[in-house]
Amino acid sequence: MAAYDSDNEPLALRLMEQCAEAGDPVACYTTALWYKNGEGAPADSSRCAYWLQRLEQLAEDGNLVAQYELSGMHRWGDLLPMNVELANHWLERAAEGGYGEAQHHLAWYYEFGEYDYPLDKAAAESWYQRAFEQGHPETLYLFAIRQFEDGKPTEPALELLRKAADKGFKQAEHVLRSVTH
Repeated sequence: MAAYDSDNEPLALRLMEQCAEAGDPVACYTTALWYKNGEGAPADSSRCAYWLQRLEQLAEDGNLVAQYELSGMHRWGDLLPMNVELANHWLERAAEGGYGEAQHHLAWYYEFGEYDYPLDKAAAESWYQRAFEQGHPETLYLFAIRQFEDGKPTEPALELLRKAADKGFKQAEHVLRSVTH
């Protein structure tokens, strides 16, 4: 990404493709996207399709990150046709496999009844709990906020905010700064 950020797209593509060849699902997605958009090389629909197939194979083989990436691609119509049913399928596989990010999003969709999920507070809470047990940073933050009393953080809330901040969740860092100064 440093090569990409410094406008050396050909080098970025070559390095990203090496990561994709090594089985990194995010690199498979990024490489497919760059071939679709002609970043680093002329647009090449066959190379784009190849990396999408590689990502799908990783997902089929049980790679949780690949499953989550496919979920998003189908949910937003990003590189693949928008298909909420397939998006939910891949999200559920990643969540059931233990991927905290997928668990958190599945909980959110149940909490608010989005993307063909019914409004189901019990299912939402169950998935949030699973994401919390995984140490998912945004879920740690959510649980921290729930422990505020009269708009002020309790000690358990501060502990959870620190854990979320230590995992790089910026909103937790912001809240910690605002309540500890």
